[in-house]
Amino acid sequence: MKVQIIYSSLTGCTKRVAEAIFNGIDTEQKTIHDLKDGAPVLDGDIILLGYWGISGNPNDEMKEFLKTVKGKAVGVFCTLGYYCDTEHAFKTLEAGINLLKDNNEVIGSFVCNGAVAQVLKEGQGIDGTQPPAEQKELRWEMIKDHPTKAECNLAAERFNERIKLYSRCKELNIDFTSIL
Repeated sequence: MKVQIIYSSLTGCTKRVAEAIFNGIDTEQKTIHDLKDGAPVLDGDIILLGYWGISGNPNDEMKEFLKTVKGKAVGVFCTLGYYCDTEHAFKTLEAGINLLKDNNEVIGSFVCNGAVAQVLKEGQGIDGTQPPAEQKELRWEMIKDHPTKAECNLAAERFNERIKLYSRCKELNIDFTSIL
């Protein structure tokens, strides 16, 4: 099966995860594509789509691209400058999945921390629903080196397993049940 990895990255974090997945999946037929270079032809059997989260959504460029993907087995991954074990992180991942799930088969997903771009830090006001500015700055400092090697390896492991499962199901003519 041919696997296409397509990503959008602001700080390089999503790019690192995409490259780790590319290097970690056990398939000969694979390509990796940065969406900033334009929309690629979707000719893969499995499409893995990565984005950076902003305000609980995929970044705008990837959000529009996700709407064009139809009839594929897809995986979704994202990075965000917030804790990856929170409802906010899951909703950011879910926002991308929701743009795909009606027209595609979702085989897996992954979310992890990523550094926050300076341009995004500058617009962060305190509105009563966010932690105090001091706590945000501590968090931003703490996650500035994410995604870690361990996070990148976990993303590669996750998608490698899902690709293998999906491929075996197809080979054996077994229905694959979407993760949704």
